[in-house]
Amino acid sequence: MPRVLMNSGLFVDREGERMQVLADHVYHVLVIAFVATTFIEVIVKAARKPRKRKRGPVAPRESAAEREKRLRERYAAFGDRWREWLDRPRGSGDADRLVTAASVWGSPEQGASFPRRFHDSQLGKVMLDKRSYLAMLNAPADVVQPRRELAPTSWAKIRLDVWALHSKAAQKPRLMRVWLSGDRALVELHRTRVVKVDEILPSEIVGFVRGFTRLAPRKGAVDGLRWLPAEAMELGEKPLWNTFRVLRGISGVAPEGSPVADALRAGDYHAFAFVVSRAESAWKEPCAHLRVLDCAGVTYQVGDAFSRESDDVRWAPRGAGDEAPARAGEEEPTEASRRGRGRPSGLAGLSEGSGTVATPGKPVSGVGPGVSGLLGDEPEPLADTDLAVVPIDPREVLRAVERMIEL
Repeated sequence: MPRVLMNSGLFVDREGERMQVLADHVYHVLVIAFVATTFIEVIVKAARKPRKRKRGPVAPRESAAEREKRLRERYAAFGDRWREWLDRPRGSGDADRLVTAASVWGSPEQGASFPRRFHDSQLGKVMLDKRSYLAMLNAPADVVQPRRELAPTSWAKIRLDVWALHSKAAQKPRLMRVWLSGDRALVELHRTRVVKVDEILPSEIVGFVRGFTRLAPRKGAVDGLRWLPAEAMELGEKPLWNTFRVLRGISGVAPEGSPVADALRAGDYHAFAFVVSRAESAWKEPCAHLRVLDCAGVTYQVGDAFSRESDDVRWAPRGAGDEAPARAGEEEPTEASRRGRGRPSGLAGLSEGSGTVATPGKPVSGVGPGVSGLLGDEPEPLADTDLAVVPIDPREVLRAVERMIEL
């Protein structure tokens, strides 16, 4: 009897060992399967991952000293031309270098006073978040909703954008935008994250423009500055965005003792761009613009004044004996084409009295007296893209703004 019990206990122990060994084998198999699955998944992900292209040789980063040297060399030729012009008096022909605001919109009456000035502190305290403002403007026109009904694009006919760069205030320009129709006007002051909005009278628009630009009577001495590089006062989607950087580079090579040069070095100047667009063009194509540099007690017009008529032809003032401007589909007169560019070099023909247009890329040796109005050998502008600079009465600027927004 005891022997039988002993044999049965040994059988139970052996059976338990077998079950334990089997469980251990199953555990090891699961561990190995998990590790193998993880390894295969890593390989598959690595194979599917797009390969990075080998980077080519990267140019060494430009240091501050190298950048300053490059900019000085870039504007050195401009500084030399400026010095040459300082010794040459201005003549009446300087106005022929560009289409002036007075030739497009007329001059104010003799002895006319400045319009009343309104400051932005006189505006209301309505502030909109920049994102909410953009969402309001981008609301679909075919959806009836309060956001669309409040948008100025639903009732305005003209939009005036006044970009102002105050050198001591910021390196980027500020924007004052005015929406107006026949009996209603809305002014906006754009800041980094908010937009200040207020309803004003249409008769107060020019007064707020004067307060925003700080235009007033000037009694400074006219400088020898006659040209500025095109990048100094660019237009487009972001007008005057590079003005601070470019004028700072020019001030490093500007002639000593020049009023404008000293003002640029001291950062005491204001640059303005007045751009007008209409609802017919979906606020994209400007129908008029004017650029102004207020510096050293003198106001200068930079580049051409521009105004587009309803027939979609660029308007240029006529000189004595010129024919009427061409209409759509007709060839533009050569005189209007030459004055429209406002820079007598490169594409503008310079044969005496002929007004012919030169072929693009063909170098031109000199500036003809029929274009500049100044006799003798005079310095060339830097390039075809240079912007002519001519003194202008600040009242003519405000009058131009008033005429731009006439409905």
